[in-house]
Amino acid sequence: MASVPKTAPNFQAAHSIIIFVFVIILIPFVSSSDSAVARASPATKTIAKQSEAVALLKWKASLDNQSQSLLSSWNETSHCTWVGIGCNEASKVTNLTLDGIGLRGTLSSLNFSSLPHLVKLDMSNNLIYGTIPSQIGSLSRNLRTLELEKPHNVVPLREFSLWIYPSRSRNAKIDLELSTNNLTGLIPASIGNLRNLTTLYLYENSLSGSIPQEVGMLRSLTDLELSTNNLTGLIPASIGNLRNLTTLYLYENSLSGSIPQEVGMLRSLTNLELSTNNLTGLIPASIGNLRNLTTLYLYKNSLSGSIPQEVGMVRSLTDLELSMNNLTGSIPASIGNLRNLRTLYLHTNSLSGSIPQEVGMLRSLTDLELSTNNLTGLIPASIGNLRNLTTLYLDENSLSGSIPQEVGMLRSLTDLALSTNNLTGSIPASIGNLRNLIKFVPPSLATDSSGPAALLGAEDLPHRRPVLVELLSPHNVERYMDNYGLTSLYRYNLHCADRGVSASPPEMVVRAPLITALHLPVTSIRTEVEKKIDSEGIQKRIKDGVEGEE
Repeated sequence: MASVPKTAPNFQAAHSIIIFVFVIILIPFVSSSDSAVARASPATKTIAKQSEAVALLKWKASLDNQSQSLLSSWNETSHCTWVGIGCNEASKVTNLTLDGIGLRGTLSSLNFSSLPHLVKLDMSNNLIYGTIPSQIGSLSRNLRTLELEKPHNVVPLREFSLWIYPSRSRNAKIDLELSTNNLTGLIPASIGNLRNLTTLYLYENSLSGSIPQEVGMLRSLTDLELSTNNLTGLIPASIGNLRNLTTLYLYENSLSGSIPQEVGMLRSLTNLELSTNNLTGLIPASIGNLRNLTTLYLYKNSLSGSIPQEVGMVRSLTDLELSMNNLTGSIPASIGNLRNLRTLYLHTNSLSGSIPQEVGMLRSLTDLELSTNNLTGLIPASIGNLRNLTTLYLDENSLSGSIPQEVGMLRSLTDLALSTNNLTGSIPASIGNLRNLIKFVPPSLATDSSGPAALLGAEDLPHRRPVLVELLSPHNVERYMDNYGLTSLYRYNLHCADRGVSASPPEMVVRAPLITALHLPVTSIRTEVEKKIDSEGIQKRIKDGVEGEE
């Protein structure tokens, strides 16, 4: 994302080196070492200080000129006053924190054995490249935090050969952050020796192979982020041992198999993101145990079966995204319990049945996307309760009946898509209340004999016109130009990419001078429109429709 090193104190005999990328070594800062310093002679202290300063100055000299200028304070003054350097009371270097200052170079010239008291090493967000030296293993007595992430892809770090030693401390807390480094190879099983690891960030690399079962031995772990790699295989059931875990990000890999039931044992979990993998099987009912969960992203997998009723027990959820799977069955009524929910994405599944009335209880909802399913029945009137809703996508289903007047109560709505259903009746005049609407995909304008007068700007309701930016309709658009005041719309994209558009499109274009983009079929009509635009001096962006539609 090797063999397991020996755990005996004689670590010099250990010969296994991690092929790919990491680790920090955990033994706490021992108070006895400070005592030894206190007993040391002044001459010994001076030599030690000089050794640290010399090592740092030598490394500075190996960097390019611009980097050296960034470290101009690194001179003959006391090294404890240098930028990025922190010292303890004995003037020993404990912190080397140079994150994000624009350094460029390698770590090969930095003699880590001269920095035995280092607790934190942070070189993240710089242009550090090359091999991370195995000398970092000499920092095993005190190092707590190692951050080398995000080298901005300039000759990124590809090798990290370090010894892993088992912790001999119950108190040290370790953070390991090596994300965005183009690291390759496997996550070694010996990672399980880092019993005090609290943060493990290996995301945005090129790690491969499976997640080792030994990850389940990291019982102090609070954050595990392995996303955006090339990981394969199963999510190990041992992950259920991580009872302190708050964040589990495994998205954008090639993980397969089912989501283990043991995930439901992670009672501290607040964020679970497993999207964009090859996961199959059911969504485990044990997810209902995750009462602290706020984010559940399982989209873009091959999950099947129904949405478990137990999802409604996770009342802290703010974001639920299960789209682009093979889910079947109905949307559970228990979803109405999720009063904190802001986004509900269930689109692109095979869900059936009706939209439950309980959806209207989700008053914090801003995005509701149920499109591309097999939903039937009516659009529930309770949807009018969702006063914070900005996006409502119900298109590509088999919904029937009329559009409820209550849709006009969604005053925050900007995007409304109802096309490709079995809806009947007229577009309700109440939609004219949606003054923030910028995209409207109606079920059909061709069958609407009365016309959406309020929507399209009737003269008696000028103050209620929506500011449409995009009106998607393949039929009889010119009739609406004539009858319902489309000329008064502020600006919009007009999609007429259908061979059914045949009536005088050039005049239609001139009557709606605020159109910013036309989507037209590649026919003679398009040629006429282009000529008319040229003659009238109107500038519009014309896109291909049908054969050439984007």
